[in-house]
Amino acid sequence: MANMNFAPILDIEGARRHISNFACPEGFSSFAWRQLQQTALAVWHAHLSGTSYRGSLHFCRSEFYDMLIQPNGGSIVSTGGIRRFKAA
Repeated sequence: MANMNFAPILDIEGARRHISNFACPEGFSSFAWRQLQQTALAVWHAHLSGTSYRGSLHFCRSEFYDMLIQPNGGSIVSTGGIRRFKAA
């Protein structure tokens, strides 16, 4: 996990800082990375607003899912129904 501060994220600015701690993976498109960061921020916004995120969270980079974890280790989305990307 990129954020070593264990205080919970309580606002969108905290979520933005958390997401920005994750570096673009080597060989990954910077455009695609920015898109994943924007999606992660939208998921955080929904979480912080007490609503459900309505988009797809399937088959993203593993780093993306790490962006959706509180610094204390708790996920902000139910991970049971998410199909993660697996490299061949």
